[in-house]
Amino acid sequence: GTSGGPFEFGVSGYLIKSNTEPWAKNTLVAIDAGTYMSGVMQALRPATSPSAISPAQQQLGTGLLPYVSPLSNAAYVVRELVAAVCITHAHLDHLAGFVINSGCFSAENPKKLAGLPSVVDGVLKHIFNNVIWPNMSNEGDDPIGMVTLHRFGYFADKIADNDEPVGVIEDSFDDEDDYETIANGLDIRAYRVSHGCVHDTGKAPKAYESSAYFVRDKNSGKEILIFGDVEPDSVSMDPQNRTVWIAAAQKFGRNKLSAIFIECSYTSIQPEHSLFGHLSPPYLIQELKMFAS
Repeated sequence: GTSGGPFEFGVSGYLIKSNTEPWAKNTLVAIDAGTYMSGVMQALRPATSPSAISPAQQQLGTGLLPYVSPLSNAAYVVRELVAAVCITHAHLDHLAGFVINSGCFSAENPKKLAGLPSVVDGVLKHIFNNVIWPNMSNEGDDPIGMVTLHRFGYFADKIADNDEPVGVIEDSFDDEDDYETIANGLDIRAYRVSHGCVHDTGKAPKAYESSAYFVRDKNSGKEILIFGDVEPDSVSMDPQNRTVWIAAAQKFGRNKLSAIFIECSYTSIQPEHSLFGHLSPPYLIQELKMFAS
């Protein structure tokens, strides 16, 4: 899914696989899972016309999955093929599907839930707390152990305040050692970005942390960049996008960056004070100009 509501179906969730890997165990990574198993099941249902069938659906419809029904095959994909679910932030439209589907995992074969420390800590504290949802994780109070929590390291912000042109920034910034293997054939690097601010009673406002992920195909070295919800640097109290764009520009210049997935939640007439940590077309253009520069 790609939406953020108001309907509960079709909200954010993306599956990624290296095209050099077979459809086999631990070859998929999910980026967000607002919609998860139900979205996979919908994708596996027969299309109404041949032209509506995607290449991935054609592959999966040729006996690669073990069951007849889309429901059983969707559960198989979620349990067996997906190596990890990487959450960009803990808002429900990016997380709810994983939480509800977590009952189909097992302690013998737990599912990895990965994200920046603030994101994973938020899921543990506010979701897997035996109040909102049973603690399916391997941490905290009375853990069931069906979900293994994994915290990505914060990628160094060593160029965030560097005004040098991209061409003179040292190549070591793009060190492959800063990636983690997340699935068979796929590596990942996490950056923090800002998704609005939080006003806690009696406390100073603080930025709400979201994520941007570079996902790299091990075989080809090609990468895609996927943003979670994100606001423009020009209105953020904690601007972080420039660091991501510098890394993206380096990869683009080396013919490594294949695609950018980024949100644009509002129309152009949305006032700045009502963006709620999101982008609109004028601000998306502003961000892409930063990337181009």
